[in-house]
Amino acid sequence: MKHVFRVLVLLAGLIILTIVAGLLAAFVLSVLSTHPAPSVCPEKKPVYVTTNGVHLSIIIPLNQLDTAFAEELQLTPGTRFVSFGWGDRGFYLTTPTWADLTFKTAFRALFLRTPSAMHIDDYHFCGNSWHEVQLCPEQRKKLLAYIRTSFTTDSLGHIIEIPHAGYTPSDRFFEANGHFTCFHTCNVWVNDALKTAGVPTSIWSPFDKGVLFQLERWEERK
Repeated sequence: MKHVFRVLVLLAGLIILTIVAGLLAAFVLSVLSTHPAPSVCPEKKPVYVTTNGVHLSIIIPLNQLDTAFAEELQLTPGTRFVSFGWGDRGFYLTTPTWADLTFKTAFRALFLRTPSAMHIDDYHFCGNSWHEVQLCPEQRKKLLAYIRTSFTTDSLGHIIEIPHAGYTPSDRFFEANGHFTCFHTCNVWVNDALKTAGVPTSIWSPFDKGVLFQLERWEERK
């Protein structure tokens, strides 16, 4: 019995040590910045990054999206901006509010390799809390390609909507590529999107705060 107890204590210690090491790595790598070559062009246009306090999304003005792609998204009339978020499929579909979060859903999202989904939302206005990111045409092209290839497509190349899954009439969910893990979170997806577009950002940041810190730091340097 004592041997079993010792093993359990050892396992608990290893789990705690792993969590602490992961949090320390997240902090350090969030603060350390990438250093892409500066992008220079005659005219930059804005895209945006926003957070709900935990989860980051990328917001693209509708006039920057390919017309055929925008039609597939089934946007509501009057839409001017489209929000794209990638994340754990089970968490997205079963947790419209934090009050709906269960231990099982949280455990699966944090410790297992789970399927993902894309969350799309329509906006008729520009939010005051959005973080503006000015991009050259080539940067926007890379960012939009990154977003587009995050969607799963059918045999005809069309994105696949998850039926009856939206929280409101203006949002919807689509099948996505990749799996969610504690190392590849919704915020890592946004961080990688910014890396792809050549925007200085965190080396790795599973939390929204690291990405937002880098965006604010970049804005101060300009």
